[in-house]
Amino acid sequence: MEEDRDILKGIFRREVRVFFLLYPAFRRFQKDRKSAKSEGGKDWDYRRERNGKKAVQLFIELGPAFIKLGQILSARPDLLPKEYISSFEKLQDSVPPSPFEEVRPTLEENLGKLDEVFDNFDREAISGASLGQVYRATYKGKDVAVKVNRPDAEFIVKRDIVILDRILRFARGRIENFLYLSINNVLRDFRKRIIEEMNYEKEASNSKRIARNISGREKIIVPRVYDELSSKRVLVMDYISGTKITDVRKLKEKNIDIQKLAYDLDISFIRMLLRDDIFHADPHPGNISVTDSGEIILYDFGMVGDLDDNTRYYLLSLYDGLTRGDIDQIVDSLIGVKALSPAANRGVIKKSVELGMAGMSGKRAEDSEIRELLEIANDVVFEFPFRLPTSLVLYMRMSSLLEGICLSLDPEFKFVKVLRKLFMEEGLLKELYEKQISMFMEDSIRSIEAGVAILPLLRRKLESEEEKPLIKKRQSIPMAIFGGFLILSGIYEYGKIPDIGYLLFGLGFLFSLFSVIRRE
Repeated sequence: MEEDRDILKGIFRREVRVFFLLYPAFRRFQKDRKSAKSEGGKDWDYRRERNGKKAVQLFIELGPAFIKLGQILSARPDLLPKEYISSFEKLQDSVPPSPFEEVRPTLEENLGKLDEVFDNFDREAISGASLGQVYRATYKGKDVAVKVNRPDAEFIVKRDIVILDRILRFARGRIENFLYLSINNVLRDFRKRIIEEMNYEKEASNSKRIARNISGREKIIVPRVYDELSSKRVLVMDYISGTKITDVRKLKEKNIDIQKLAYDLDISFIRMLLRDDIFHADPHPGNISVTDSGEIILYDFGMVGDLDDNTRYYLLSLYDGLTRGDIDQIVDSLIGVKALSPAANRGVIKKSVELGMAGMSGKRAEDSEIRELLEIANDVVFEFPFRLPTSLVLYMRMSSLLEGICLSLDPEFKFVKVLRKLFMEEGLLKELYEKQISMFMEDSIRSIEAGVAILPLLRRKLESEEEKPLIKKRQSIPMAIFGGFLILSGIYEYGKIPDIGYLLFGLGFLFSLFSVIRRE
């Protein structure tokens, strides 16, 4: 009873501290968010940049849950000004490890006596993060990495989630409704993600899925999981050493082609994103190493994402529109991925995108970094906010982190050029155009079905005094449809899909011929 009272007192003290630390930071954020929509100039930019850095330092001070929350916020351009985004992107989840004796009970509760399970177990942690830490050991003659939850990590995280929910409920009615709903959505997503990240059974499943997907396709190594030793709170994998991917000097000393490395890394993640049912969403430098032979080692599969077919299609369409400067396609794609509301003012959105494209100083889109192109989309999303889907949030985080690594390896690296090359070599553009034609045909069929529904009314009209002029119009319909098939066949022929082009042309001709015979 006394212990429970002490716990409640501790939670109350924590809640008071969090509230009084967050309140001034949140007030600054509100002003900065408002100024980002209306105020320009270096003074305002500097103020937002300074306040963004202060917010990051505050989140680090508040501990593990807030560090993870900050990482999610780094991919919310609909919510944060770009100066805050830039600061939160640099938030690394690196924390000094807890003493071994504090985690030993968790290890032995899940594994048994360490001396009986392992040939050797190094008591010095090789890395530490907000939720867990990693040790090196030897198991049946093989080097392994042992990842374990920090002491009381689950309690600390759940406590802070409850506190954040209580503070948000207090703020309701005191902040604009959109901001309340956006923060509530972020916290809901954060709650789900952080609980999943603490569950190492989920991480083991993620790593095995990704390993299966890329097997034989990519130059990436995924450490093998030892299922017989792994559990919800402990994860045992192969220990594979390598050079940190951003240590350019050491990579050059090992005669590794860093330009090729940047290309291989980028192409592998794009394929993972656009081809597979799951992608690694946290490719920061601490999670990627390189072997002496130039192979990429991927670690930490706690944060992953997936894209449904609809989102994947519109994402392809967005990239295609950005690289070609097609404003209408960009806007359609942003609406398609649910980054913008369909009810938003399309004309104003187009103008915003046009201004962003014009601000690229005359560069062709394919010569721009993905950060420049994403900033255009981010600015539009911030100006016309709408709830971003979780999968898209994780994708944006992944893209930003990945480009940062690639540019550190090769300052001349161009994400969009790699993407266009992949589109052409692996037929992604062909898939995009096929999908566009398919959607056009589906819309046309729906229109025809709607037309069929009013045929009885048309028949009565045809029997009226207006019969002759309507018959003339009706006779022109087959030729209009034939013309449509002709245009479609040309599109497919232009898109280097001649067989489909010939088929569409033939269908159009047969339809027109059949219509003429019927009239006769």
